[in-house]
Amino acid sequence: MATQAQDDYCPSVWYGQVKCGMLICWVLLTGLDFWMWHWNQSPAWLLACLVVTNGWGWLDAVLRYPVLHEIDSPFALKNLLLILLKICWLILVFLRNKSHPVSFVLCSMLAIIVPMFYAMLLPLDETEQVYNLIKSMYYDEDIVVRCWRFLRNPRQTMQAWNRRRHKIIKRGCEEIAERSPTFAAKLGELSPTRRAMLRKPGRTV
Repeated sequence: MATQAQDDYCPSVWYGQVKCGMLICWVLLTGLDFWMWHWNQSPAWLLACLVVTNGWGWLDAVLRYPVLHEIDSPFALKNLLLILLKICWLILVFLRNKSHPVSFVLCSMLAIIVPMFYAMLLPLDETEQVYNLIKSMYYDEDIVVRCWRFLRNPRQTMQAWNRRRHKIIKRGCEEIAERSPTFAAKLGELSPTRRAMLRKPGRTV
């Protein structure tokens, strides 16, 4: 049973699903942070601080997932400092009116637990070949650099993003097709040029 589960494992599909799940969590928990800021009638500069912690920190980490970084890299140091800043932000927001202490405790715990889950879901146990394949499909670039590049040349940036998205979808379909003859047959019907690429000895597509 374990062997079958390993054979059905598609790295590109799995990490893509995890990335989508992280983006959904980011939207929901950022909404919770914004609600806390609004409910406690906090000043605007605290909202700017939230943009830094959840945007430059958390969102940047999700967009660069599942690329690995060294523990002493600027990426790791930046996110560690922003986690500490986020906890300070929560304390300052809560002290404004001291309302909803349960929400304050919950958000403080999430500020620590979520990065731990992020680290646990990184491809630490993948082989070098599999990891290099996964890494080639994602950008390891700071979100500030991405925004600056988009502002300078939006059209070229969108074209590059669409090419990368197509590459990810294509690789995911190929991995599923390699493990599912039914899916491979359907993919071959949609695109006959894929038949030679997906065909393996002993398989008829």
